[in-house]
Amino acid sequence: MGKNKSTQRPRLLIIIFIIGIFVYITINTQYNWVSELIFDQEKIEIKSERFDLGLFLLDSSNYEKKLLEWEEENKGFLNYYLQNHIGMYYDRDSMKKSHVLSFVSHPDALLYQKSIQENFVDLDVYTEKIKEAFVEYLSIFPDSTIPKKIIYSNSFNSYGVDVYNQNLIVGLDFYLGEFHPDSNIWEYLKLRYHEKYMIADIMEYWITSSFIHENSMERFQNELIFKGKIIYLMDLILEEDKHVLFRFSEKDLEWCNIHESNIWNEIISLDLMYSKDYNSYATFFSDAPFTKGMPKESPARLGYWVGYKIIDSYMSNNNVSTQELMSNTNYQDILLKSKYRP
Repeated sequence: MGKNKSTQRPRLLIIIFIIGIFVYITINTQYNWVSELIFDQEKIEIKSERFDLGLFLLDSSNYEKKLLEWEEENKGFLNYYLQNHIGMYYDRDSMKKSHVLSFVSHPDALLYQKSIQENFVDLDVYTEKIKEAFVEYLSIFPDSTIPKKIIYSNSFNSYGVDVYNQNLIVGLDFYLGEFHPDSNIWEYLKLRYHEKYMIADIMEYWITSSFIHENSMERFQNELIFKGKIIYLMDLILEEDKHVLFRFSEKDLEWCNIHESNIWNEIISLDLMYSKDYNSYATFFSDAPFTKGMPKESPARLGYWVGYKIIDSYMSNNNVSTQELMSNTNYQDILLKSKYRP
């Protein structure tokens, strides 16, 4: 018996030693991985450019030089902007020059630019917030693509957010709010075009573009769940109030919280869940005075809020990671497992 104890003791010490080495290596490896990730995040550089300022300084004397600079910095961008944002047509260089110089001297375009320059003197704070958002995004999806540059533009009422060749394009005129120069713009859009929504708009656009190819938006339920996932992820990434994430006012969000059960019951009674008729539910996911089928006190884009509530319930009731959530395209399964019953 004594002999067995003496031989077992060294074996036990060896096992403990091996386990100790394994634990040390595992912890050290994880620590190094986290350290490298943090270090990489600190090295993230997203440049920015005030394209709008340069564009409206163009004249016949500096036109060729400036266009050459832009082409060297962002190949193809100017043509993309002119054709897709301004709606400009040209089939030769002389026509392009004539159209561009006419645009930058047009009274309406100048009015937009004047308002932009008065309200957006310094964009550093926005650039920094955008960078911080993408740092958080990479902490969840470290292999994701992020913008190389933020190009601030005068989109002349075309696009608030767009992407070209991994460059993020932000139409500043979409964030002028009450200072928007178009006197014919609807009042609900003046409220929607507030600068406080800029970062949320940017992240929604980028995240949607990153995941939309894996998701089918053929019916209401699909879009409801997908939009809910986008807002859930944005809530993890952004330090914004909830109403800003939804692009609601605080009053709008309060209305939704009070009437949550009625909203859900109305969606069921309208038989929308499996509908493929986008026109019948478009305002659940797009800007409008209110959501069609709901009381006029309701905000538009109500589908984002309902979708988020479903996803929030799903994540509370299921042991899944954010990565697993975003890769799951079984919308019916998510809805059932969410146990959402307001």
